[in-house]
Amino acid sequence: MSTSTFHPLRSAPRSQRGFSLVEVLIGLLIAMIAVVIMMEVLITSEQRARTTSTGNDATSGGAVMMHLMQRDLLQAGYGISSSDMLGCTLTLPAVGSVPTRSVPVAPVVIYPAGSSATTVAPQTDATEKNTTDRLLVFYGSDSGQPEGNSISQKQPGDVYLVGNANLAFNVGDYVVASAGNCAGLVLTRVVAVNATSVTVTAGTQVASATTLYNLGPAPRIVAYAVRNGALTSCDYLTADCSSASAANWTSLGGNIVALRAQYGRDTSGGTALNVNTWDQTTPTDAAHWQCTPAVRFVLVAKSTQYETKLDATTGQRVCEAVTGAAPQWGGGTGPAIDLSRGGTVTDWSCYRYRTFENVAPSRNVVWTGALGACT
Repeated sequence: MSTSTFHPLRSAPRSQRGFSLVEVLIGLLIAMIAVVIMMEVLITSEQRARTTSTGNDATSGGAVMMHLMQRDLLQAGYGISSSDMLGCTLTLPAVGSVPTRSVPVAPVVIYPAGSSATTVAPQTDATEKNTTDRLLVFYGSDSGQPEGNSISQKQPGDVYLVGNANLAFNVGDYVVASAGNCAGLVLTRVVAVNATSVTVTAGTQVASATTLYNLGPAPRIVAYAVRNGALTSCDYLTADCSSASAANWTSLGGNIVALRAQYGRDTSGGTALNVNTWDQTTPTDAAHWQCTPAVRFVLVAKSTQYETKLDATTGQRVCEAVTGAAPQWGGGTGPAIDLSRGGTVTDWSCYRYRTFENVAPSRNVVWTGALGACT
């Protein structure tokens, strides 16, 4: 019986052979193609997920910012509707290291983009100054009569004789004494009160005052501005909002790229208040403020996701222009929204945006009516 031995140089049986080098290379090529395809699908899927997520973030963030600002705007004008104060200038007292400063007495004052005004909501960025508006909102917190309380006599020691004073005023209330005109209006506080008199902070008396207006214990005089890509606010009662210092401004939320606003005015020539004009012309006196019963405004929020696509030529990911033009608002009649910030932002089309728009009537102005024919 013969036996056979395995020779190392002989070919193995076909059933025992492995992959050839060519087959291995082809397999690797197929695997690499599959990996590239899967990676592209994963990247695209992840990008879409981020787009959805950041789009939701822009929506929720913008909605929160809108709510915070709208909360003040819907109260604007409360307690300051008297023709003796509307359109006047009010001096605010010094607070600690914060000096005295002056603000206009009006529900909402709009400082349009490009406005030369620098003492209210000043901008640190010249581009934002020229592409987004600023707002000053003013309202009181008292539940008394907005037409004020009559002063029967001014006494020495910053004391005003006022009938039933203890029913209309409390210690700590902010008050303004008026002589029936805009002269010498100063915001002061009640330091003592009894049935017949109100005593205010020393040195703030108005000798010829005839009416004492109560703005309550917590009036709001707050400025809003878009600064460094965020909606910010500054409380005039506690900070120097005429300063551009970031220490005076509180960031309410980021990724807000524009704030635009318009007055709703009646120019019909009648006495019934019906808004027929929307513009940024600031009223100049009490009569014109009484003919401006509303403000409309819009906030523009930006997503944080930089949208990209695969360039077929280079194989690199490049900007995907998902926003072709800036959104319109106010039925297309509002001041234009400039997403390029005066041409300084060249990739603005690579992001998605959400607009939040509303109209806020000025409190008290609506029901008090016009002082005369609105023009």
